[in-house]
Amino acid sequence: MTAIKGIVAFILATGSSLAAAETVYKYQRPDGKVIYSDSPVKGAKLIGQFELVPAPASAAPARGEPPRPSAATDDGADSRARALEAADARLKAADQALKDAQERQQQAVEPRPGERLANTGGATSRLTPEYFARQRAAEEEVDAARSELDEAYRARNQARE
Repeated sequence: MTAIKGIVAFILATGSSLAAAETVYKYQRPDGKVIYSDSPVKGAKLIGQFELVPAPASAAPARGEPPRPSAATDDGADSRARALEAADARLKAADQALKDAQERQQQAVEPRPGERLANTGGATSRLTPEYFARQRAAEEEVDAARSELDEAYRARNQARE
């Protein structure tokens, strides 16, 4: 058993009697086992001594009771937290929208059937105005998504202040 496990086991085993105890002794028996005690142990070598400090009274509500609002929490902090959560959600959505728009723009690079016109002689072809209009639309979509992401960052930064 490790030392930490031993301490935890000792604390759990002694329960409420530990509250009154001020000192815990760590001993090593002749067989090598380490034990913890609040009183001296005969035939064992003292390895360490720990001073216990009583834990402060907990302000946490008992089981089953709803938590009591403290003076530190108020509606201002709650509304700020909600605004920050909303700003983060908007930022996440705007980031995803930008990624989606960039992916669609990347897919739009390849001409669709009917967007190439053959030149005379058939050796080369040129792209139709519809292809370029589709490229412009994809670029505008990415720009709009970038603007929305920038605005979402601004809103989040304002919510943080």
